[in-house]
Amino acid sequence: MGKGDKKTKRGKIIKGSYGARRKRKKKKQWKKGENKELLESRKKSLAAEAKEKAKAKAEEKAKAEAKEKEKEKDKEKAEAEAKAEEKAKAEAEAEAEAKEKAKAKAKAEAKAEKKAEKKEETGKEGKEKTAEKKKEEKKPAAKKEEPGKATKKTTAKTEPKTAKKEAKEPSGDKDEAKDEKKEEKQ
Repeated sequence: MGKGDKKTKRGKIIKGSYGARRKRKKKKQWKKGENKELLESRKKSLAAEAKEKAKAKAEEKAKAEAKEKEKEKDKEKAEAEAKAEEKAKAEAEAEAEAKEKAKAKAKAEAKAEKKAEKKEETGKEGKEKTAEKKKEEKKPAAKKEEPGKATKKTTAKTEPKTAKKEAKEPSGDKDEAKDEKKEEKQ
């Protein structure tokens, strides 16, 4: 009654054979109508589960696509807003630059007008001042010529110098002509 005995259960297990002592397990046998009904119900339930899973996947895909579209729209809106802000900044900067240029031009024009006015005033006053300077130059020369005082320089030497200075200074008529030409150019 050991492992090698073909008639015992142990021997049959070792050998892998079947017999009265070691019987095979019986398979469940279905009744003719019962088997089809179970298979059909099982198929229906599997089909319903598959449909539900497909619907769930389709809904998830649709939601994902909708989210992606919303993200893309948000990105486009953000880009459009950024572009609009950049344009607004550029326009504001351009306007500011234009205003600054206008102010600079206005200041330059004002300065030019002031300079022109000063030139006109100095032209009139300049003529008066040159006439006064000429008179002052004549006075010191007259003081040097006083008969009671002896100087190193003789009167004859001083007189030609004053004549040279008068000759170097432009006459009033020429200054007026120059001022009028400048005004016409402006």
